[in-house]
Amino acid sequence: MSTRRSRKGGPPRGKRKDPARQLEKAVRLHRKGALIDARDLYQKILRDDPNNPNALHLLGLLCLAQGDSKSAESWISKAIALDSRPAEFHNSLGVVLLGRAHNEEARVAFAAALERNPVDAEALNNMGNALQNLGRFDDAVLNYGRAVQARENYEEAHYNMGRVLQFLRRGQAALAAFRRAVEIRPDYLKAQRAIGGVLLGLGDLAGAEAAYRAAIDIQSDDAESHAALAELLERKSALDDALAVAEIALRHDAGNVRAALAGARCERRLGRFREGLARLDGLDLGSTGVEPESHVRLEQAALQDRLGDFASAYDLYARANALALQTPRALAVDTTACQRLIQGLEDRFDKEWVDGWTPTPDPVRPSPVFMLGFPRSGTTLLEQVLDAHPALTTMEEKDPVEMLRGRITALPGSYPAALASLAPETVEELRAAYFSRAVQHLGGETKGMLVDKMPLNTIDAGLIFRLFPDARFILSLRHPCDVVLSSFMQLFEPNEAMIQLHTLEGAAEFYASVMGLWQHYAALLPLQVAAVRYEDLVTDFEGETRRLLDFLGLEWDEAMRDHAKRVRQRPVSTPSYHQVMQPLYSRSIGRWHNYRFAFNKLMPTLQPFIQAWGYTE
Repeated sequence: MSTRRSRKGGPPRGKRKDPARQLEKAVRLHRKGALIDARDLYQKILRDDPNNPNALHLLGLLCLAQGDSKSAESWISKAIALDSRPAEFHNSLGVVLLGRAHNEEARVAFAAALERNPVDAEALNNMGNALQNLGRFDDAVLNYGRAVQARENYEEAHYNMGRVLQFLRRGQAALAAFRRAVEIRPDYLKAQRAIGGVLLGLGDLAGAEAAYRAAIDIQSDDAESHAALAELLERKSALDDALAVAEIALRHDAGNVRAALAGARCERRLGRFREGLARLDGLDLGSTGVEPESHVRLEQAALQDRLGDFASAYDLYARANALALQTPRALAVDTTACQRLIQGLEDRFDKEWVDGWTPTPDPVRPSPVFMLGFPRSGTTLLEQVLDAHPALTTMEEKDPVEMLRGRITALPGSYPAALASLAPETVEELRAAYFSRAVQHLGGETKGMLVDKMPLNTIDAGLIFRLFPDARFILSLRHPCDVVLSSFMQLFEPNEAMIQLHTLEGAAEFYASVMGLWQHYAALLPLQVAAVRYEDLVTDFEGETRRLLDFLGLEWDEAMRDHAKRVRQRPVSTPSYHQVMQPLYSRSIGRWHNYRFAFNKLMPTLQPFIQAWGYTE
């Protein structure tokens, strides 16, 4: 029997604990949520073995779970320095970096993980997240797709792919991704709520409402689902119901910005302006991000406007627009592209060039009617009035003309130069593509005459004439100052055109560019045009409508009188949705006078158009 003693300060050698078993125990504690005990054990393991990469990696993950991302990065980086082979180490480092908004460094870490394991579903999903944050949206979609190929039932990757597709305006594909996520995991609350958001964007208000109610069925105390439903009900003008649902959301989350906004909009539409402001007072906007705050400032501005405090309203409108310019989508926009396009079109369209065009074949089907002008000129009201006529089918702000421009841009010479040499068969192909796209948007063939309402198709009126020389144009007009002010009072989705409207000065300059180009086209091309002034339509509805119907070769129909009722049955996607639901009113006529203090320096830009359209200041 041996009497040899162990080394001073240590247990007998036969009693030394197995490091692998200690690590297994620490992992079990970690998974159970006993983070303090797990951390103590990881640190004990590292005291005995400072170069244990697995313990370093796991301690880093534990620090991340405790919200200490700086320490997490340090521990995981040490693990990789000791052993760079495991893909999971690089993936974990990427997750930490992504959480710290170090998106490019995260992308590099995920790339390292995928070099070691190209079919690591989690690393592919995380790479998609990093690419999305970097604005590389198409690449993000590809990585999410690879993630679900590697793990078909990976609901989070389906959800993330849906988010990017929704951002890219690929609504049907986004809807399919969200639905697949819910199919895999029926209680996936975020995905179920996202289905409602996509359906709302697609104009399916009934489907969106059902989706939001299904989300509430998943979790009855979820404030965000109730807030989304309140927004939808306000949009449907079910104002009392919307207020009730907003209150439920606020009971579950007193600071829910979305619910407070929905309630404030309802109060404004009910004429309770101070109550609307009160709903927005005291909201904590510090952590919401710029987009929610921009919508709060916009609603505060609208309420101050209705209370007659125009100076405060103007400052709030300016603040809302400035915030909107800081969103990721806005920051990705080329802010000069649209003005360059307009200038290029004006320079290219001249008599000598147009006279040299190849012949345009006669159309084999009736050409559409194109309703254009400038945003906020009353096009939505007029479109709804015309849609009530049984011989007309209107298409509200869709992209067939934009699609044609893209196709022509791909031709030799690009756009607009390629217009001059179009072969007859190319013209017919482009016409067929236009109608095919319209059928997709309308959900079937048009009945009667098609009216394509897209205000900024004004920019491409020359293209439209080239393909449809017998087309009729409805030019929607409104006092230029009211148009510019109303554009500034909205938060349009930022793209190369609408981003021009986020300052009053920018809106005035863009108006002058667009409507100046229209004047150039009208002087050069034999366009068939009926101009309709918003003010005349409001003050002499039947007279102006009958005049327009004569231009279209149609008779009056009594269904056109109650356009507001029709709107309630057919969703409107533009910011005017709540206005066109009301009986005709003149409150918006001359509204710019309340903000004359902001227009003094803009009048030289707008005065030529005020005179051209027959207005007096």
